[in-house]
Amino acid sequence: MQTSKIFVVDRNPIHNSLIKYHLNINKFVQVFNFPSGQECLYRLEKNSIPDFIITDYDIGNYTGFDFLRKVCDEYPEVRVIYFSSLADPVLAMKLLEAGASDFIVKTSKLETGISELLKNIRYILKEADQF
Repeated sequence: MQTSKIFVVDRNPIHNSLIKYHLNINKFVQVFNFPSGQECLYRLEKNSIPDFIITDYDIGNYTGFDFLRKVCDEYPEVRVIYFSSLADPVLAMKLLEAGASDFIVKTSKLETGISELLKNIRYILKEADQF
């Protein structure tokens, strides 16, 4: 069982549920879903700080950059991983330069992207000696 707390932010309820499901079966038990960046930031303001935020780029009232800037400025210990259907390498590089931990593209086979997402989370945890 992994003790890392993970927030998943995606406007698509099916993607939100599938990501949580895959995290749960991979023994990540503290996974919380949010349909918007606004709801995720509200939870952060209530002192519920995750280790990771997995987010799509388009999350309602916030652009991916606005959301990332707010999280990085106020909660620098949180790792933000973008899991988005936008296959734009320039956007991905700009987000990484702005402080994102990773950018993974959702493909037509969502499970393939989720597998990559899990691999990257494990890698980050291993690097931080938490895995």
